[in-house]
Amino acid sequence: MNNKTAVIIAGGFNKRIKMIKPLINLGGKQILIRIHESIKDLFSDIILVVRKNQDDDIPNLGMALNMYIVEDIYPDKGPLSGIYSGIKNSINQQIFIIGGDYPFLSKEFIKLLFNKSKNNKSTFIKNNSIINPLHAIYIKNDWEKIFKTYLSEELELSPKKIITDNNNNNNFIDYKNLKPHFKQSLFDIDTLEDLKEANKVIKKNMQTIRADIRPEGV
Repeated sequence: MNNKTAVIIAGGFNKRIKMIKPLINLGGKQILIRIHESIKDLFSDIILVVRKNQDDDIPNLGMALNMYIVEDIYPDKGPLSGIYSGIKNSINQQIFIIGGDYPFLSKEFIKLLFNKSKNNKSTFIKNNSIINPLHAIYIKNDWEKIFKTYLSEELELSPKKIITDNNNNNNFIDYKNLKPHFKQSLFDIDTLEDLKEANKVIKKNMQTIRADIRPEGV
């Protein structure tokens, strides 16, 4: 999918879990590395969005993984700024946007999302009335101007609300109808309980790496 871009949002402050989520080690691999391994063969253009003057190891790890690093264009505006910054810097129209705390991405599911959006429609997962804005396909021409307007005029900063209010060219996939391993692709880590659950998945799938091997390769 050389004409498509992946954007990883990794500039959050991780207030709920008090850990730098993309750097959390699961089974011997940091989450950002797990994300990269899942998408590196699908995209020629991978963007990592960080906050301005981010002083943790995320930008350096991103560079080591050959990601294109960009800073939030509108600082302190939450995920919306990260999404917009990734879309603005994309060289392609179709953009897969993912949070930096999704350890179990499914290549098959990402391909399905792009198949759903091949008619140039943005594609989102919807669970009842809740839209997931951080595991979704965005069309650059549809969203770049919209998000810039909301950010510059501070009209609304919730991506879910903005997507709901601008539903002219969107596809929605019902979460309830997804295969179990597709639902696992949507698993993100927000709390310590989520982290415990992620470790259970790692052990169940026998994905733990020997401690004397450096799986990162960096």
